[in-house]
Amino acid sequence: MSSTRQNPAEQAKALASQLKCPMGDTGQELAHSLNLGNLPMIVSALNALGIEEDDRILEAGPGNGGLLNYVLSLAENLHYDGVEISPLMYEQARAANNVFIAEGLAEYALYDGVNLPYEDGIFTKVLSVNTVYFWEEPAWLLAEMCRVLTAGGRVCLSFCEKDFMKTLPFTKYGFALYDAADIVALTQELPLHAVAVQHLHDMAVAGGSARLVRRDYVNLVLEKEH
Repeated sequence: MSSTRQNPAEQAKALASQLKCPMGDTGQELAHSLNLGNLPMIVSALNALGIEEDDRILEAGPGNGGLLNYVLSLAENLHYDGVEISPLMYEQARAANNVFIAEGLAEYALYDGVNLPYEDGIFTKVLSVNTVYFWEEPAWLLAEMCRVLTAGGRVCLSFCEKDFMKTLPFTKYGFALYDAADIVALTQELPLHAVAVQHLHDMAVAGGSARLVRRDYVNLVLEKEH
């Protein structure tokens, strides 16, 4: 009797594809689990940025937007924009947060993963959690983040570094692995400088398994020159 069960390599490859750009029913399920699994990293990234009253925040890769209410609760008079490469996540985020959008507190946009669809110098804070592995043109996207930042604005990139990522079977399929120093090196020609490198850890379920692991990650905070 034939079986449609995927072998481990196929499962890892499928998971890698969904992590990059969630789609279909599987993507919807994954988005929910990512909200929970990434919560410690998202909270720590926001803390590292130091969200303040009147901040305009941009998040690259917000998924289904399930944490918007939390983000907007961090200070008074915030405005949030989320930019996504996944049409499914974009649609779900807009549907879930239509009241915030109608009130002018938030907006979502689709983009190509390379060029940010915003004017120069309009955001005070930019964050992205667990997306750097999928950037097609990392130096260019960093330049784009710098471009849309105000002078003195900050970026926080939260991600797991090479040593940890190499222990996960799916990262061999389309993941680019970095240490914080690798990202900093990509900013050498930009008016961005590192102001904090926080090495943190939590306990997380390894993707595609029921295995609990210590997840080591970094919050890299970059500031745009005045």
